[in-house]
Amino acid sequence: MKQRLLLIAMAAVLGVLLLSAGAVTLWYVPKEQVYRSAMATSETADYADALAAIDGALDKLRGQPLFDRKVEALEQRRLERAREEIRRAVDKDETDYASELLDNWTPQDDATRETLQERERAHAYSAADALELAGDDEAALEAFLALGTYSDAAARAAKIRARLDYAAASAVFDGTNFNEAIAALRALGTAEANAAAAEIEQLQAEYWVAYRADVLVRAEGSVAAGAWHTAVAGEQPNIFGDARYPDAPQKADRVVSGLTSVLYLQDGRVLLTGESFGAEETVSALTDVIDAAAGLSHALFLHADGAVTGVGGRAFGRIDTSDWTEIRSVAAGAWHSVGAKADGTVLAIGNNDHGQCDVSDWTDVTAVAAGLWHTVGLKADGTAVAAGENTYGQCDVSDWTDLVAVACGACTTVGLKADGTVVAVGDNGAGQCDVANWTDVAAIAAGAYHTVAVRLDGRLIGTGRLPDQLPAEPVFASDWQCEPAPDGTVGETATAYIEGQEASLGPWLYLDETGAATICVDDYGYRTPFRTDLFARANALPTGYVTNPEASGNVIRMSTELPEVQARQHHAVIAFTGDYIGYTSNRKAVMMRNGTVYYDRAETTTYAILPDGTLQIYEKGETTADALLALGVKDSFSFGPVLVRDGVNVAPATDTYTMRVAFGYSDPYHYIVAISMRDRSLQMTYSMIADACVQYGCRTAYNLDGGHSTSLVFLGRELSTVSLEKEKLHTNIRGLSDIIAFLQNDSVN
Repeated sequence: MKQRLLLIAMAAVLGVLLLSAGAVTLWYVPKEQVYRSAMATSETADYADALAAIDGALDKLRGQPLFDRKVEALEQRRLERAREEIRRAVDKDETDYASELLDNWTPQDDATRETLQERERAHAYSAADALELAGDDEAALEAFLALGTYSDAAARAAKIRARLDYAAASAVFDGTNFNEAIAALRALGTAEANAAAAEIEQLQAEYWVAYRADVLVRAEGSVAAGAWHTAVAGEQPNIFGDARYPDAPQKADRVVSGLTSVLYLQDGRVLLTGESFGAEETVSALTDVIDAAAGLSHALFLHADGAVTGVGGRAFGRIDTSDWTEIRSVAAGAWHSVGAKADGTVLAIGNNDHGQCDVSDWTDVTAVAAGLWHTVGLKADGTAVAAGENTYGQCDVSDWTDLVAVACGACTTVGLKADGTVVAVGDNGAGQCDVANWTDVAAIAAGAYHTVAVRLDGRLIGTGRLPDQLPAEPVFASDWQCEPAPDGTVGETATAYIEGQEASLGPWLYLDETGAATICVDDYGYRTPFRTDLFARANALPTGYVTNPEASGNVIRMSTELPEVQARQHHAVIAFTGDYIGYTSNRKAVMMRNGTVYYDRAETTTYAILPDGTLQIYEKGETTADALLALGVKDSFSFGPVLVRDGVNVAPATDTYTMRVAFGYSDPYHYIVAISMRDRSLQMTYSMIADACVQYGCRTAYNLDGGHSTSLVFLGRELSTVSLEKEKLHTNIRGLSDIIAFLQNDSVN
């Protein structure tokens, strides 16, 4: 029985074992098939399908101990297929794909990565080369720069950069900005760029000749300079630096200036402002005027037919131009006149004390200019000749070449060269010759103590004692491109004057910050007076001074002193006879000196200097000291008679000949003093000196003390003793109780 039960048990165990083996077989065989299928697929399928089969098998077999080795085999196979795919992609230049595979699957494969990177660089180099061949230099430069040191990428990039820089520098040139384009090319420093710059320089030379010739025509006569002013012509004429002149015309072809005058020319007619030379009607009637020149007391007008009209003072014959013909350029100095003829010869008349008229041997002269006592001629070959006074070297022009224009200041000579630069010689006390850095200049003008120029772009520059700020806007239209205008160099402010030789009797000239004065001898008929022009600023009006007044009851007793001594005591630049305030018969008016009231009566005429720069005549009973003080008057006088009222001679018709002193004004802050000379044959009547004042442009004029009281002191020197008769002086000047002084400077003592 036991034996039977054992057999049954063994049979049961065997059955269980058989059942278990069957179950294992049913579980194992499919897994093995998954492995084998994935491995087979990895051999034949493309990379994506092989990867999918391997990944699917791994998902099923991972975690099964019996299949650990097979999982390792699948993972190894997966890596092998990735390497095979990377190599294939590299071989096929599928660089992005290969790089992605490297990043995602095999970062440890440095050799393959280096191979891939080499392939990538080679591919990028080929792409950069293709961009350059296609003409896309900017993209090619960026591509070669990205390659760094690979192959000759850096050299290729340098060549492309040089080409781009050259193209950019070449593109700067727009056809007119020569200097900017040349600078851009020269900055590159390459042979190609230098050659291109040289070509532009040649174009500039050719363009300069053609275009500049046109600009020069427009610039000629566009600017003029005087003592305290700069004037411009063109579509918007204007005067800068001196408010004493009336408004300019609406339009002017050209402008000419003397020391104290401005002449505008338009369509052959002339507008004269400032110093009138006593010839307003004559000047306004002129026609066919194409050019002009102005001196101290005369002016020349060149007509289209080559004739010349002269106006103003006739001393020395300086306006005797009636026989001048075929003139093409005129100039006016202090006391001489110059004309260049069409045949290149030159005529000169007037005072020749300095040899300023020694021009008879000049030839081939195309234009002339004149300073106070020197003359300059521009020759057809671009050189210059000069004659006359040369104290400051203003005639040292023999080495000048390539000139296209010349201009003269008081004692300076300025030349414009064909290349647009400027040269200057002469008196440089105010920096008026500091023009060495000027370029692109089209026209020049020289004043007494400043020099101005119009550049090719129509803008003004200046140097010296400039009369206020020059305008920033162009004075004529031009599309010329200039470099930034150089700053003018303003010299130190200093007292300066020019004194003529004794025999010439002037003119004497003085300039400072507050006023200007010119003293000259005018040819009034055959009786020659001193004429003094005084140009004041508002804070520098003529002032009266008295000598040691002593109060005694209702009478102010005055001691007397020679006028030149008084002038030195008060450091007066100009001083002249007052009204002899200590003289008993003069005490019937309102008499004030420098703000002090000495007499307050209204029994005769009173002559007052008003703060607005005018001179006012008050008749008997018309004013009081308080009224004048309320107006701001500091100086008033009494002597008489009234000589000129409203521009008309109102002096007594009959009178004796004697030395006379007349004080008047033509414009606010512009005063005129006429003093007859001591030579007996040159003494004048009231009416005669009044006529002279009218001729000089006086609106009002008043007679001051005269006779042996007649005095005119300039810079401490008594001029009234000077005689037109050679080697004869008149020293019988009486001491005066008062003087009228104009401008003060401590150097006068």
